Amino acid sequence: MALGLTLLSACQQQNIQPAATNNASTEAIVIDLDLTQSPAVTTVAKIQADSDVQKQSHTTTTTMATVAPATIEENLEILLSPEPPTPTPVATDPPATKSTRVIELHDVRPPLPAEFNQGIQDIYQSPIAKRQALLLSMAQELLPTDYAQASARLLNQIELDLLDPALLGDYFVTQAAAALKLDDSFGAIIWLHQAQLLSPTTDSSVLQQRLTLTAKAYEQNGLTLGAAKALIQLSQLNHSDDGKQYNERIWSALTQLSSNQLNQQLSQSGTDSIAMAWYELALVPLRHHDLDRQLRALEQWRQLWPNHPAASTLPGALANLADLSAQQPKKVALALPLQGRLGKIGQAVVDGFMAARFQAMAEQATVPDVKVYDTAAMHGLDQLYAMAQTDQIELIIGPLDKNKVIQLHQLDRLSTPTLALNYAPIDSALMADDSDLTQPHANLVQFGLAVEDEAEQLARRSLSEGHQRVVVLHQDQPWAIRAAQHFSQTWTRLGGDIASQVSFTGTGDHSDAITKALLIDQSHSRAKNLKNILSGTSNRVKFEPRRRQDVDAIVLFALPTDGRQVVPTLAFHYAANLPVYASHHIYQGPTSSNRDRDLEKVIFTELPWLLNKPSTQQEISAQWPERMRYTRLFALGVDAYRLFPRLEQFRAYTNSRVHGVTGQLKINRQGRVVSQSSWAQFVKGKVVPAPRYLQQP
Repeated sequence: MALGLTLLSACQQQNIQPAATNNASTEAIVIDLDLTQSPAVTTVAKIQADSDVQKQSHTTTTTMATVAPATIEENLEILLSPEPPTPTPVATDPPATKSTRVIELHDVRPPLPAEFNQGIQDIYQSPIAKRQALLLSMAQELLPTDYAQASARLLNQIELDLLDPALLGDYFVTQAAAALKLDDSFGAIIWLHQAQLLSPTTDSSVLQQRLTLTAKAYEQNGLTLGAAKALIQLSQLNHSDDGKQYNERIWSALTQLSSNQLNQQLSQSGTDSIAMAWYELALVPLRHHDLDRQLRALEQWRQLWPNHPAASTLPGALANLADLSAQQPKKVALALPLQGRLGKIGQAVVDGFMAARFQAMAEQATVPDVKVYDTAAMHGLDQLYAMAQTDQIELIIGPLDKNKVIQLHQLDRLSTPTLALNYAPIDSALMADDSDLTQPHANLVQFGLAVEDEAEQLARRSLSEGHQRVVVLHQDQPWAIRAAQHFSQTWTRLGGDIASQVSFTGTGDHSDAITKALLIDQSHSRAKNLKNILSGTSNRVKFEPRRRQDVDAIVLFALPTDGRQVVPTLAFHYAANLPVYASHHIYQGPTSSNRDRDLEKVIFTELPWLLNKPSTQQEISAQWPERMRYTRLFALGVDAYRLFPRLEQFRAYTNSRVHGVTGQLKINRQGRVVSQSSWAQFVKGKVVPAPRYLQQP
């Protein structure tokens, strides 16, 4: 039980208990239900005397001990600690005390109905030992309604040392359900871990409830491996629900995992044949990029696992894989610039595409006929599409020039389906919109290397790791400004706060920018004012500047040269403990020097092409070592080859994903292919993988 109290203190934001009294007078206890988190929280209970003593009215203030929101690492350290610290005893009311208190709950949105208010009054009429179970019951009654805030606050008033141990599991599960209602998916994960640790159960119905919440919490937090595991367990429970109902959710989660993650789970699945078969199924599209080879592998899987829940009704696009294979284009055109200012870029994309095609041929896969058009030698898009129709091209891959992609985006229709290798600018709000694809662009899909994708990925990871208020630092360059703007828009849309957003030119102004962002200049200003006030006295001012304390992370959009100056400068200005997240621009590739030690612990996004170094990448690097500056364009060409057979699949199944060398690819409602890169971190000057925290449940 001591461990339970310790865990409670790590997760509860407030613990409110009305002060006891031996008087039978009518008292009004105001319980503030504002769930705003702050670094330190205190609760004030105002007790007003009745009319008999109004001449000597007073307000008694009771401060309850609370704990500041813990970081992920702190929460898990508390959760897994074998010998947690002894919690501070919680003061309790005398059990026999009763009063005629009137309880008012403020800041509840929407306001509680009268019957609930009356029920809460009745709870506080009861002895304190009985009160804990009644609070839990009332919180559970409120939870399915629109009063999740009130439910959470009532739960946080429960004293665990007085709660019946048989109700401990219900308490943790209800806390998790309330956290999910309040969009705190990580908090829900912590509560569910506590339930399993402190109140394990084998009851099928209880397990079903817990696993349902666990799967939802992991899904909302973007931890797909945990979600998949919970859903696989849930599908195997002996309950009235059809286990196949979970197939699509399991498949959606598994298709977001890498082959390394799936192989690791495969080796750890032991005797769980259902889970083993799921991991094998998810590996099919990762092992075989060609649709025909996927079909053959899928048939072998069904023969090996004929009684698996997914065997009779295949999930996702697997169910229509044969039709999709038959519909893939047989004649494609690469429409890219091969000369002029974009000539080397276009050639790198062509080389990447053809390298992927040659590799498919070596694996005896079906390959398309390819025709290459030099768009730099064309007069316009009309000529391109006229040539494509003459050559009976089924799909055009290109153009690469942003201006040409904008022109395509503005056309009413396209005579030939097109996979453009760049993006037309689009408002950030529309990128998050869930509206359907519009008919004029039904034949246009846009794919490229967009810094906006990285910015959104940075926002989602940093928010899921418990950060709420960040400082954004970026170079005064168009790409960095665009990335910072998109990050800020995404971050605020997801519920985070931007403390400040500051740019720097890189001409020796890094310290000035950081001083401004961390408000250290204000600290110096306060010290100067104080010195002026005390001038002429015998008092001496001993001053040490302080940075702002209301931020918990730094987001950086900078090139390596600037990054190597920014990160040490942050440490110099008392921000060494703040985690730093960056885009791929912070990394320029392996170096024989130790200069990347200045980027220690920076977490950044990067292409799997550069982190995993697949065989195609190694072959291209060996063949064209002098062209490594275009390595990302080679990767773009490789993924264009992997994408083009699946465009119809993407449109039919919007949850479909392709594990490419530029990242995990999926299409959004605007026909834009969105890429989710891999994660890496600098450790002692070297780059190591940095997967999502808690990815292994």
